[in-house]
Amino acid sequence: MTTYQGPVTVVGSDVEATMQADLSVRARDQTKIWSGQLSGYEDADMFKVLTSDTAVMRLPDGREGRFVLEGKLVPGQTSVGVLGSGPPPF
Repeated sequence: MTTYQGPVTVVGSDVEATMQADLSVRARDQTKIWSGQLSGYEDADMFKVLTSDTAVMRLPDGREGRFVLEGKLVPGQTSVGVLGSGPPPF
């Protein structure tokens, strides 16, 4: 299993915010998917990401991956689940 823990820049709508990520790749059937958690964000920034058509996660080395948020965003929560789309950026 491939993992990444560290800072990421999340870009969505008109937001570009630095957050902490805890991500991993796992096999589902015969397909590899990536997912994890984002933390260390401002509620207003994450709401804008949630309502954007496309959210992108950028690692410090410049690699990027598209993702969607999993579940509902509740004000004041400390982390949110993400599900990647396409190849993992790590």
